[in-house]
Amino acid sequence: MRIEDINTFWTDKADYSDAERLFYEGIAVSRSGSNEYVRPVPTAVKTTKKSKKRKAMAENQQQQQQQPQKSLLYLNPLTLEASFFLDTLECVSRQSQVQLDPHLAHLLERIVVGIENYLDKKPTYIVPKETQQQQVAANDQAATATVAGGSVNFVPPNEFAKIKRTFNCTACTHRIVGTTIAKAVAHLAEQHPNPNPNPNPNTINGQRLAQTKQEKKLAEVEARSKNTLQLPKKAKALVSADITCMFKDKYQVADKLKVMPEYDDIERDLCKLIAPSFANQPVRIYKFGSRITGIGSCSSDLDVFVDIGNKFHKFEHRASKETISKLRVLRGLFCASNEWRIINVIEQARVPIIKTCHLPSGIECDICLNSLGFCNTNLLKYLFEAQPLVQYMCIYVKTWLERCRLTEQISTYSMALMVIYFLQLKQLLPAIALLQLDESVSAKQRVGPWVANFTQKSLNDLKIKQIEVTVSLIKENMRDLFKFYATFNYERFVVCPYFGQQNIQISNYEKSMPKRYLDYACQNPETVLQLRKPMVVQDPIQLNHNVTKAVTKNGLQTFVDYCAQTTALLADS
Repeated sequence: MRIEDINTFWTDKADYSDAERLFYEGIAVSRSGSNEYVRPVPTAVKTTKKSKKRKAMAENQQQQQQQPQKSLLYLNPLTLEASFFLDTLECVSRQSQVQLDPHLAHLLERIVVGIENYLDKKPTYIVPKETQQQQVAANDQAATATVAGGSVNFVPPNEFAKIKRTFNCTACTHRIVGTTIAKAVAHLAEQHPNPNPNPNPNTINGQRLAQTKQEKKLAEVEARSKNTLQLPKKAKALVSADITCMFKDKYQVADKLKVMPEYDDIERDLCKLIAPSFANQPVRIYKFGSRITGIGSCSSDLDVFVDIGNKFHKFEHRASKETISKLRVLRGLFCASNEWRIINVIEQARVPIIKTCHLPSGIECDICLNSLGFCNTNLLKYLFEAQPLVQYMCIYVKTWLERCRLTEQISTYSMALMVIYFLQLKQLLPAIALLQLDESVSAKQRVGPWVANFTQKSLNDLKIKQIEVTVSLIKENMRDLFKFYATFNYERFVVCPYFGQQNIQISNYEKSMPKRYLDYACQNPETVLQLRKPMVVQDPIQLNHNVTKAVTKNGLQTFVDYCAQTTALLADS
């Protein structure tokens, strides 16, 4: 055990116990009264930063304890307000002719009544300390009665003059209108005059108009355009890293997730759970989503369409009461089951879902009652198998979206459609309209007005070249993809995998739509394709669905900025 020298240790020791004190006193006695060996005192003692800090804190604490604490002074808020009122009353009383109006008379009456009510509550009378000392000297009994009411030090009345009021007008966006009551009165009497003599388009007769929502949005967009957001560090790391390592992990995992034995367990447990409650209706389970298409990750959920009563071909733009009631029955079943755990129930969405977890497998599932998601998955699976480059690019952009934190506005499915449209323009994929055109009318399977199936011809039959996937090819196409969408004119054109053509203008788009869309839009005008959004990416099967309708102007600008920065990084690497 190493013992510090007594002299150096004792000066740094702020608090010590009696045992420590006796121990070190014993060492001091042995040093002075015996010839035993004592370790020599070092000539220089090294002081650490921590010891200096402790010493400074101890000295500061001692100084604070030695200084007399300042006592708080007493001031009733009504005292200060009464002082302001008396100042204003004296100022108005100096005028040659004192005036009275109904509003003032009513307010003065309320003030008098308020004072009476305040005094009726018998408030405790606070006495200054000087007055108390005089009373104590005069009469001990009177002093005792006064102490019961309390005695403190007061804020001197001459201090009131140091507080100045500033008046601002909430109708003029809190513009300061003066520091005296006279200027505030003049501002109201003149009906909020415009302080700027120059003509302003936002004013009428000198009065400032409130800023409209459109003007506020334009101002936000303009301010947002001046400040370019930097690509997140995780996204930069993805773009700068070796693309081979990324696909070595991501592609193998995504490929394994397409077919798993746990999916059969989930399907079996779902049927066992749901079927007894719908005994007179057939129940079928359809799996879809990113896991099934081959672009999922271990954190991806499994999307499940539950068909109760052969409703596969029924389309609902918004969920009906019957669908909501079925969803609520399913929620009750999941809550009562020991094999499922409810995470969330979203009834107000366009497609209501139940987010739940299958406890035996640990896989989270999104349960819905809409079949179009399953139809979209079939389309993506066909395109991925026909042209494998699409799958690689979709895996990359999915990871990029997650690292850019853009998934709240742009979904993986939306980005997959944008990849498909980009490759259609490069003549590497067919238009979806062409695939559906080859089907005979009798063979077309519809979900409501929408054609859900398509011909699954090989690319050779469609006279499209299937290219061999290499690392350099993926990198080149990814750079071109980000460059394309960094410079795309979203105000004028539609991203349209259905037609797969370039420069499809928004203004004339509905005229080129097929008859099934026009008939449905005529009967249901509130369900038309939302073309007045900042970004329009059309679903190639549900033709009235803009899959990026949730993207705001700020979100689109962020996406464009990130695409431009990613293009530059891919070009440099």
